[in-house]
Amino acid sequence: MISIGLCGVSFLLCLYMGRKSLVAGLCTLIGIGYAYGIVRANLPDGFSHLIFDAATLGLYVAQLFKRQPIWQHMRAEDIRNWLIVLIAWPVLLFAMPWQDPLIQLVGLRGSIFLLPFILFGARLTGDDVYKLALWFSVLNLAAGALAVAEYTLGVDRFFPHNAVTEIIYRSKDLANYTAYRIPASFGNAHAYAATMVLTIVLIAGAWVQGHHGRWQARLMGAALLMSMFGVFMSATRTNALILFALILTSIFTGRMKGAHRFRWVILLALVAYAVGGDERLQRFRSLQDTEFIAQRFGESVNVSFLELVRTYPLGNGLGGGGTSVPYFLQDRIRNVVVMENEYARILLELGIPGLLMWLLFIGWVFTRGEIKKTDMFYFGRRLAFVAVACTFATGLIGTGLFTSVPSTAIVLLLTGWIVVPEVRFAPVADQAFRLKAEATPPLVPAAAQSRQVASAFRQKANPAINDGRTS
Repeated sequence: MISIGLCGVSFLLCLYMGRKSLVAGLCTLIGIGYAYGIVRANLPDGFSHLIFDAATLGLYVAQLFKRQPIWQHMRAEDIRNWLIVLIAWPVLLFAMPWQDPLIQLVGLRGSIFLLPFILFGARLTGDDVYKLALWFSVLNLAAGALAVAEYTLGVDRFFPHNAVTEIIYRSKDLANYTAYRIPASFGNAHAYAATMVLTIVLIAGAWVQGHHGRWQARLMGAALLMSMFGVFMSATRTNALILFALILTSIFTGRMKGAHRFRWVILLALVAYAVGGDERLQRFRSLQDTEFIAQRFGESVNVSFLELVRTYPLGNGLGGGGTSVPYFLQDRIRNVVVMENEYARILLELGIPGLLMWLLFIGWVFTRGEIKKTDMFYFGRRLAFVAVACTFATGLIGTGLFTSVPSTAIVLLLTGWIVVPEVRFAPVADQAFRLKAEATPPLVPAAAQSRQVASAFRQKANPAINDGRTS
């Protein structure tokens, strides 16, 4: 009953906050996502698995059907077209009875449920991103405090032994197999580290902006320090690599003032000092073993992938390829085939057409060229580009890219953010109306009107918005 109540509260809370604004809804939802892992571990019934989904539904009801201003509609037009394609094919496959209906429902959830976050990311303005960064700073400090407590007192003080926490207690592989990887409040250490890496992007991007008060810069600086430290407490090598890639990008990317660069170096030095003095934080050093890396990569990318293409051209059914299925439904899966490769999972569940759609979409994302040096959030958007690229690349050696809570929602949010032109602040209503009126002479055909409005927006609205002026 407690889990059912939490589902209802999560739905209503995100519905209420989502109606206020997209940012308020996202902050509420992601806050629930941060608590989801530890709540589910301590309430290990079937309904606790639905808490985050219920919250997501609340946000969808509040935002997906809300009428958007014309400038938002134009920014996200290409994203909407891609979402239709990526969602339609799994829905069509859902009608194919290749797996148990409950397994297919779980597989459909993993394939499409969180995709609208790409659209939400495309709607974000620079002001929205700054507010999100402040909220992520608070959440990361809270998660970091819990992680430190687990690091010193033990994970078992916070996570009971049960089927939900099995993955946590299988990760006792640090300091000669005497210590666990740290999950903080998340379902496992990988979810914790991935969330920290992805939120560092937004926090760092906002940190180098001008602030309304000193407390904001200090809050973000403390959050960056705790977030990076959290990646090493989680002892996940993949996310440590992504963090190193972000650090290198930050060093060679311009648009950072000397004062911020100096503070950034201080933060990196503090993290390096802390990590260098504790063996438990140095699991990433095993990446120096080239034979291990080759073996690990070969386990995920090998001839078996080609065999899957020949054997399952239309897939093995939704949920039949490795989507995270709750433990109480595992026995319903037919013809179990699993590979440690997210793209093999897509092939097994969506077939060759689904895999091609995703590869084309990923290629489109990274060839858009919408990140400009004149962007206010150029530094953050550049980091986001690298983080999203690395995250999609790690799908070659692992699964869970589209089912991790809340990191999947965040990476999709970042994906939408980097494929559209930056808008610093939402245009005021009279400005948007004036642009439309100027661009649309009377008695012009509808198709021509749409083209003229779009052209006027790009030529007039963007420069005014990006400079923080009103015309």
